[in-house]
Amino acid sequence: MSKLANLWLLGVCAALLTCGGCPSESTSERNPYLTFVEAYGSILSPTAAVTTGGATQVGGTTRPFRQTLTLTFANAHSTALVDTSFVAWVYASSVRTGEQQDALLKAGYVQLTRPVDIGTAYTLPLGTFVYNGPGTAGATPVRILPGQGSENQITPTTVTYSLLTPDVILVFSAPPVSCDSVAFAFRDVVTGDVLDGPYTTLVGYKTLAQVDVYQCQPFRPGLFFNSVSGQLAANEYDEGQTITILFREVPVNGAFATVTIGTSAEAQLGSQTGTTP
Repeated sequence: MSKLANLWLLGVCAALLTCGGCPSESTSERNPYLTFVEAYGSILSPTAAVTTGGATQVGGTTRPFRQTLTLTFANAHSTALVDTSFVAWVYASSVRTGEQQDALLKAGYVQLTRPVDIGTAYTLPLGTFVYNGPGTAGATPVRILPGQGSENQITPTTVTYSLLTPDVILVFSAPPVSCDSVAFAFRDVVTGDVLDGPYTTLVGYKTLAQVDVYQCQPFRPGLFFNSVSGQLAANEYDEGQTITILFREVPVNGAFATVTIGTSAEAQLGSQTGTTP
């Protein structure tokens, strides 16, 4: 056989080896990935994650960017309403894909077009996603009517928000510059005036220091998403959990607002005893 014929034969063999199950003119074109999977199985392990569309597929199941968190404000004061506000945000560094960004926007977040200061506690960088309220940094005002019943037999009045789990939640009234800044106020339900009186329990303005889980040394008020595994700190939460902030007429260890994760306001009242500071 001539050298030219040998070269032609080698070329045909290489083409056949490369093509394998290549379709003829009478067959439809095959997806090469499906052909590979049929021959060798999927290369993905059961825990491998692939982002498609607006969700992440893990081991054959689809999960959202983050689960929806329930934020409940509960007023157990028998005669006064609560006035406060909250901000919730997701740092741009927590968002990995355009689909995740779209999920936040669909869930009511907006992206900051400039840095925003929240007192001296935080500066939110350009591009931060904030839960969209009318106030500074998307602050959402919250007003909760008094609880029902007497002081010793109270059913709290609640206001609940559902939001895609943020990196940080901060409940406050005045711009936080220290733990002496106002976190919330008790107001007269008829006149709207802030309560005033000679005793601590009757003074309407309550500070960040009087929210039991807020960190003051160093100054870092708020609640924080725990993105790693392990035991949660008192001011941390996992995605998709229920956070209850209970405003109390009688304080617990000096705190007029107590925060629990995964516990209702009624359960808080049943497990805690009010004491004067």
